[in-house]
Formats: sequence, C-alpha cells, structure tokens
Amino acid sequence: MDKRVFLYLSCVFAGFAFSLLPDTGTFLNDLDQFFSVVGYLAIAFFSLVLIYLGILSFFRREV
Repeated sequence: MDKRVFLYLSCVFAGFAFSLLPDTGTFLNDLDQFFSVVGYLAIAFFSLVLIYLGILSFFRREV
C-alpha cells in the first residue's frame, strides 16, 4: 500500500478540523470564513486524490 494514502487521509481530517474550528469569542473570529473555505477546499481536493488513487489501484491490480 502506498504510504501517501495515510498522508492524504490525514489532510482530509485536517480539512474537517479547519472547517469545524470553533472561533467564537477569540481573536480568530474575523478569520472564520477563511478557515471554512480552506477546510472545504482541502476536504474536496484530497478526497478527489484518494478516489483517483483508488481507481488507479483497482485497474492496475495484478493477480
């Protein structure tokens, strides 16, 4: 198995963490929209990369 898959999966989890970042009552309150956008982009991009790698491994299966 490719070791990068775990890195991409952790990037998806980091995107969820960015998008769900509680920032009320802190100095990060102004950056709420920025963190949400970055989180959603990370989730979308790295999920697509994982799907792409899954499709590649499916078709390159050697028996």
